Amino acid sequence: MTDASVSGGGRLIVYVGGLIEKRHDADELFEKLQAEPGHADDEVWVYPDWIRPLTRGSLAVLADTLNQRIGALWAAGARAREIVLVGHSAGGVLLRYAYLCGRGRLDGHRSAWVHQVTRIVLLAAPNRGVPPSRLNGPTRVAAIMAAGTFRRFAALELLAGAAFMTDLRLEWIRLFNELGAEAPLVVQVRGAADPLVRPEDSRDVEGRATGADLYIPQADHRDIMKVSKVPQDREGQRYDILRRAVIGTVEITEPAALPEQEAEVTDIVFLLHGIRAGINSWVTDLERALQNGTTNRTLVVTASYGWLSALNFAFPVSRRRTLRWFQDQYSYQFARHPEARIHFVGHSNGTYMFGQSLRQVRTLRFDRVYLAGSVLPREFGWRDFADRLQIATLVNACGSRDKPVGWLCSGLRGLGMRDIGLGGFAGFDVTPSGTVQFLHLDGGHGAGLTAQHLPAVAEYIRDGKQPNPSVTEPSQLFSQVSRLAPLLAVLLVLGLLGMVAWTVVAFSLVKLVAVLGGAAAACLILKAV
Repeated sequence: MTDASVSGGGRLIVYVGGLIEKRHDADELFEKLQAEPGHADDEVWVYPDWIRPLTRGSLAVLADTLNQRIGALWAAGARAREIVLVGHSAGGVLLRYAYLCGRGRLDGHRSAWVHQVTRIVLLAAPNRGVPPSRLNGPTRVAAIMAAGTFRRFAALELLAGAAFMTDLRLEWIRLFNELGAEAPLVVQVRGAADPLVRPEDSRDVEGRATGADLYIPQADHRDIMKVSKVPQDREGQRYDILRRAVIGTVEITEPAALPEQEAEVTDIVFLLHGIRAGINSWVTDLERALQNGTTNRTLVVTASYGWLSALNFAFPVSRRRTLRWFQDQYSYQFARHPEARIHFVGHSNGTYMFGQSLRQVRTLRFDRVYLAGSVLPREFGWRDFADRLQIATLVNACGSRDKPVGWLCSGLRGLGMRDIGLGGFAGFDVTPSGTVQFLHLDGGHGAGLTAQHLPAVAEYIRDGKQPNPSVTEPSQLFSQVSRLAPLLAVLLVLGLLGMVAWTVVAFSLVKLVAVLGGAAAACLILKAV
């Protein structure tokens, strides 16, 4: 049992409301709490700058601002010896991040006030982020469209798998594991009728030594902070539960037990396929090889982000849309197995998702990494990621006839796309010590993941033994086409634009057929590589 009550009161209670919460919805709750015996001297500070749907800016910056403002308020007052943080929905997420900032995590300003925090109360906080699939139809469509175009809206960083949410979850788990029983009590309060928040979402909170979960019957996401004129099984039920959460005695709880096959996981391996593929390929064969002769201590994650054609890959919005999915998968597994080592095997677009996720989420950590047919640029900053302990060892397998990398990615770079490149054909320029690059394996885009090489890949991931395959050289013709691809891509695009302009100036059916034929030819080229 954990009780944060201090005789004589004098707490500072900081409240941050939700995304669409009305300004005074929680007033009645705090008025009743201050009327409790021994709590008349409690000060309630309602943070005035809540996150709203159209709030612009970085949530990380906004959270660090909240951290500094709480510190200024606490220092200017009587320096309350006990601080209780209470946040509803997005407000709870913002308070969690502000607390991490105050602890000096995630580049935040270290603040003394965090050492006075004894309790953090999260009212329907989406601790995993909000999966778009749980939003209602119009809101879901708007969120998905806005996430790919209007990135300046802070609310979009609340989506599951967003860099902000992933950093928050991973760093929270690491900090609270370090603090152990010395960490503040963290109470997640969820409503029975809440469509956005599920118990598994809060495993990063409840799974720590001081985590607790409370449940309010009939409460939904919007009204969980209200104590009157709302559905209740009995009069005063909601207030009784909320009172326990904020100032009463709360029993530490445990999240749902993991399945038996995950009870003793020591290693997690992500297998991520590339373009024009799914999990019914090398992924299935490597999963079998990794689990052959081993115990249940290795968890192989083979979830798929869906089919991605070469044409889809050529558009930045299409290839970036899967990043949140992968980052959410990582934080989900890390919350379930925080002590496990995490490894990665990726091919083609899977390597793009991996590399861009490393850039966006500084808290990702991988032990052994194997890349095949990588579409990342040669100048990718692997050494920086190694210095930040985001990767330990790296193997890069390049195919001698890899058209999607050697030709397609080279051409796309000629069109100004600098987030992709020839790292999986020509190798990376700067790598950490111990990196192994195969220049080149005999074969095409999947040369590094053929049946011939999979046993060595599995051995590297399991035991750290680096593969040692035979290598060859690409043909002069193939290399020459790779070097000319940027120019050819520019000429192709200029030709298509010229044909469109030619058709618009003096339209005719013949010209339209010519334009459509040119577009079809471009699609066939993409399909061919």
